[in-house]
Amino acid sequence: MGDRLTEELRNATRAQSRLHPVDAGEDSGEAADPDRARGPLGWVSLLVVAALVLCGWFVLRQLQADSKMQDCIMSGRKNCAPIDTDSTRGAPAPP
Repeated sequence: MGDRLTEELRNATRAQSRLHPVDAGEDSGEAADPDRARGPLGWVSLLVVAALVLCGWFVLRQLQADSKMQDCIMSGRKNCAPIDTDSTRGAPAPP
């Protein structure tokens, strides 16, 4: 039974190949012009990936800073807030 089915499938495949032959030397419409197939979509996808990487890097940095702040607070310290030392450079000295 199985051999008969296999033979019938082979015959059907051969008949289909005769009706619709595949020519290996002929290119399809999309593959004929590889630059046209990609188009500007390649650059757009590259920009989207770059934006996702930058956003991921920013989020990671924020999470690290928040984690350090939480670790400081959980250890019981009171001076956990970062001190801005740049803003006092141009200020006059207190009397």
